[in-house]
Amino acid sequence: MMNVLIVDDQEENRYLLESLLKGHGYAVQSAANGAEALEQLKSGVIDLIISDILMPVMDGFELCRKVKTDEAFRHIPFIVYTATYTGPKDEEFALKIGADRFIVKPCEPDVLMETVQGVAALSKDCKKPVQVQLQDEEVFKLYNERLVRKLEQKMLELEEESKALRDAEHALRISERKYRRLHESMTDGFVYVDMQGHILETNESYRKMLGYPEEELTRLTYRDLTPEKWHAFEEGIVQEQVLLKGYSDVYEKEYRKKDGTIFPVELRTFLLCNDAGESEGMWAIVRDISERKKAEQTQKTLEAQLHQAQKLETVGRLAGGVAHDFNNMLAIIFIAVEMIRNALDEASPILTFVRDIDYAAKRARDITRQLLAFSRKQMISPRPCDMNELIADMEKSLARLIGEDIELRFVPQQDLGQVRIDPTQVDQILVNLAVNARDAMPQGGKLTIETANIDIGEEFGREHVGFTPGRYVRLVVSDTGCGMDKETLEHIFEPFYTTKEEGKGTGLGLATIYGIVKQNQGFIDVYSEVGFGTSFKIYLPRMADAGESVVAEQDITVASTGRGSILIVEDDEVLCRSARTILESLGYVVTSAMTPSEALTIVKQRKDRIDLLITDVVMPGMSGVQLADQISSLHPAIKVLYMSGYTAEAIVHRGVLDEGIHFIQKPFRTGDLATKIRELLD
Repeated sequence: MMNVLIVDDQEENRYLLESLLKGHGYAVQSAANGAEALEQLKSGVIDLIISDILMPVMDGFELCRKVKTDEAFRHIPFIVYTATYTGPKDEEFALKIGADRFIVKPCEPDVLMETVQGVAALSKDCKKPVQVQLQDEEVFKLYNERLVRKLEQKMLELEEESKALRDAEHALRISERKYRRLHESMTDGFVYVDMQGHILETNESYRKMLGYPEEELTRLTYRDLTPEKWHAFEEGIVQEQVLLKGYSDVYEKEYRKKDGTIFPVELRTFLLCNDAGESEGMWAIVRDISERKKAEQTQKTLEAQLHQAQKLETVGRLAGGVAHDFNNMLAIIFIAVEMIRNALDEASPILTFVRDIDYAAKRARDITRQLLAFSRKQMISPRPCDMNELIADMEKSLARLIGEDIELRFVPQQDLGQVRIDPTQVDQILVNLAVNARDAMPQGGKLTIETANIDIGEEFGREHVGFTPGRYVRLVVSDTGCGMDKETLEHIFEPFYTTKEEGKGTGLGLATIYGIVKQNQGFIDVYSEVGFGTSFKIYLPRMADAGESVVAEQDITVASTGRGSILIVEDDEVLCRSARTILESLGYVVTSAMTPSEALTIVKQRKDRIDLLITDVVMPGMSGVQLADQISSLHPAIKVLYMSGYTAEAIVHRGVLDEGIHFIQKPFRTGDLATKIRELLD
């Protein structure tokens, strides 16, 4: 086996050449310079030398000269293998001092091996020692000349490398400044940690986000900043995503500020590896999403409020329709009860059952009135009112209603603006809320009623569905009772929804309040906490000025009988017949019709005067208003009384009766009808 000595100051060059030669069956030794090579020549048998030129301590030219002038080594073939500033004169000089071959790097492996094999074969055939062609003085001169030139070229290369290095350093400084500006100007936070989680680097946004100075953060880990409930989750992200694929998906968690505040963040984590591919650290871009979460929650709240409003609107339409049909039936029951009572003797045992029917009909009428209030179809007579005065008038009644164990406190605002509302509706609101508060405080407590002038702005309106910016009077009724949970709050305004025991509530109290507030273009807001109580805030539009004065209601006493000609139009046959009978019993001349077309025919055919038209509002083919208009064109002096199970938009606007329009709500008693008729005809 042939022994080859490789001489090169670059370790990687020696390694590559050694691998190539060993792959072809050669034994290989190596040296980092000429001096080391000479020592190895003295201590072993070398068959071939392959050497670079420029090397420290002793260069390749000097090594070649010493080998070729030494009797013990001059027979060893010498190949110069270099890439350092080669030229024709370098090769010429190398051959003159005894080199067998001169090869320029880079060289194809096959070419290099052919040269090695050729030189090896030639050395076996040639037994004659190689004669150096130059004298020492000439060699020294040429050697110096070639070496100086190579050193000059080396200096030029070093200068170029130095310039390139300076340019690179300058570019690096510029890049670093850009990176630093970007790093510090980012609105998102940046954090870099080692694989144990210790914080190594952060930007200003990250530090402001958490409220820590830089020196404090470097003493912490990212786990110290993260609430414990997120530790396992984030460790799973690191193990299952970051370490496996080098980065994570965007994920959310929470951070804890220096002052203890917990806030939500969104981040993405990346793995950083060194040149050997080993995990070195992790860095993340962190975004504070507190505002986004707040906006999402506001959106959810608004959607829930809208859904609730739509649901209540649907239920309201259903309730209004049911109440209308129910009132028609109750009207028949009331009239029939009165007719039976009038026909019976006071001693009759049947009167007991008649009174029971009358009581049940009254209860049913009250329920339908509450349904109409919820659906905003009850008849009201609004006028300018001072809420403070209305509440003060109710204070004693409310105190008796809630009992001695509950303290009633009224806190009115002075100079409170007026609202336009039916005073009886304020009574309904206060009584219903007081009863609910009493039931929520079985062991006693405090009920507080407050009033205030409130201006609602655009921002508040945007955050609450159905709230319109403007000037309002706010009525707040608060208790210290058991409170309500979230699920209960979602249903409290629905008709027949109640948390009370069976038989202790109809579930219509709050539904009635909701309808009253909406009918008066107001809004209602509820806040409650289990164990701490409930607060109802009612907003009613505030009038620009006092306008009309408040006039107390007066009882009107009229005769129950009378004279005159009446035309009654009602599409319910039983109710039409019953109403006609009761009116005739009061002394009136009554004509009845089941349809508007029948009524028009009667009016056109009759020559005598008709004093009063009593008509249902909603009928097939033609409304009561349209019928009244046509009959009035034939009999301009005729009076009109509308009746209905609920008020129709044809004669009312949001339940408010237009001026000059007369109306009676079904079901009605004979006395109510008689009073209304006498009021019109007189």
